Amino acid sequence: MSKRIGVVGLTSNENIGDYLLVESAKFLLTKHSIDITVLDVDVDPRDESIYRGKRKLNLKLFELMTRYQKPAFFFLRFGIFRYYYQYFYWWIKLNWYYKATLKNLDGIVISGGGFLKFKTQGLNYNDELIIKIARKRNIPVMLSAVGIEGYDEKDIRCQRLKKTINSGVVRAITTRDDIETLRRDYITNQKIVTDQVGDPVFWLKDMLSINNKTKRPKSDKVGINLVNPNNFVRYGGKANKFTIENFYKNLLQELNMRDIDFYLFTNGMLVDQEFGERLVRSMNLPKETLLPRPLDSAEFVRIVSSFGIVLSGRMHAGIVSYALDVPVVGLIWGEKIDFFTKIVGIRNNYFNEDELDFMKIADLLTENNLEKPSIKKRDELKKKTLKYLGKFLDGISEKEKGQ
Repeated sequence: MSKRIGVVGLTSNENIGDYLLVESAKFLLTKHSIDITVLDVDVDPRDESIYRGKRKLNLKLFELMTRYQKPAFFFLRFGIFRYYYQYFYWWIKLNWYYKATLKNLDGIVISGGGFLKFKTQGLNYNDELIIKIARKRNIPVMLSAVGIEGYDEKDIRCQRLKKTINSGVVRAITTRDDIETLRRDYITNQKIVTDQVGDPVFWLKDMLSINNKTKRPKSDKVGINLVNPNNFVRYGGKANKFTIENFYKNLLQELNMRDIDFYLFTNGMLVDQEFGERLVRSMNLPKETLLPRPLDSAEFVRIVSSFGIVLSGRMHAGIVSYALDVPVVGLIWGEKIDFFTKIVGIRNNYFNEDELDFMKIADLLTENNLEKPSIKKRDELKKKTLKYLGKFLDGISEKEKGQ
């Protein structure tokens, strides 16, 4: 009997990296077993057509509460108030949707990305709502290749998230990065299987049926991937938007002086595209220097594949480059990127806010003679990602056979 597996991810947030996480998780599930039906569950749907009829009120109330949360928190600064205020507006917006979507499932896979975090995005509340419904309906849950973004024993959001993932319905949590924090700080239920695995997007060549022995056409084009200049501060850094904007301007000016054929591109996020438009205007660059915003993963992969080397601003521009054997230099604005570079052995190609030397980065992009990362290491990480997804699926089957 075919199993119905819900794959949870961010599939309408404009970030192609998140789309690829869902697509690669679905690929791996069907690679392990063709006898399954995979259903998409958008963790935070943005299409307003979903909010029809009385559900328009849910969306309006959500928008109203998010708009006024800053003044509310100014007067009521207790952490517990902040937690319940935010939990409530996420419950208003999405609990009805999750109840309707998570029906008649044999298992739920939360597919990569920063799902174990609590400081930004609100994904901790989404985790709570989804796992609470799964627990009531006795649906096994796996968090696959998720990012672990910090831990704080004094933060109620973190502690509620910890309690949620240790519920009996969660069977496995694999991480693409911080296995130590996961095991030491988050896990209290020792029945939960944990391990460090590769980002599922490492499987991109297999998804696209690209032969590893096939050589990529040589390209002299340099791809400059953009990121919201506020991201460094947003993720706890000190480099403000003006510092990051000046870094990009200095780098592009240097590449221009060297007569390098470079193009700006984004992972699809509007805020990054708008940053690119500002750069083009302020530096009087040809309009075609900024490539159109990709709307799907196929277009994004085609863009990355067209370059001889890439400067990665967003995490998955680097991961896609790594998966496709496109040489990559990158920026580190969050721990998740630092972990990625160290795990796969390309930390020397990446630069954090204290290392932003536009001349050195220009040299790397111009010379394009980076040491190639280990294919063996990538293959090991890929196999582990598939292995634990397979074990999760097989565990569901064994349970049913025993009933």
